[in-house]
Amino acid sequence: MGSFTLFKIKATVETGAMLLPEDQVDKTLEELRGNLKRLGLAVLSIDRTNVAEAQSEEPLDAKDPWSFRGQGRA
Repeated sequence: MGSFTLFKIKATVETGAMLLPEDQVDKTLEELRGNLKRLGLAVLSIDRTNVAEAQSEEPLDAKDPWSFRGQGRA
């Protein structure tokens, strides 16, 4: 019989930002947990942001598709 090694992989998975109505958040998270569980993975943490709260202003840069040479487009 061959030799075996027990190992555990810790990885970070990131989805794109999802803007969901408040009543669909729990359903979406349960679907995500179910899909990951079928793959043998688990959710360790979820970051939530309330879009109603003021967001910090990040400086525009040349890579921002909504700016031109670092200046916001009107």
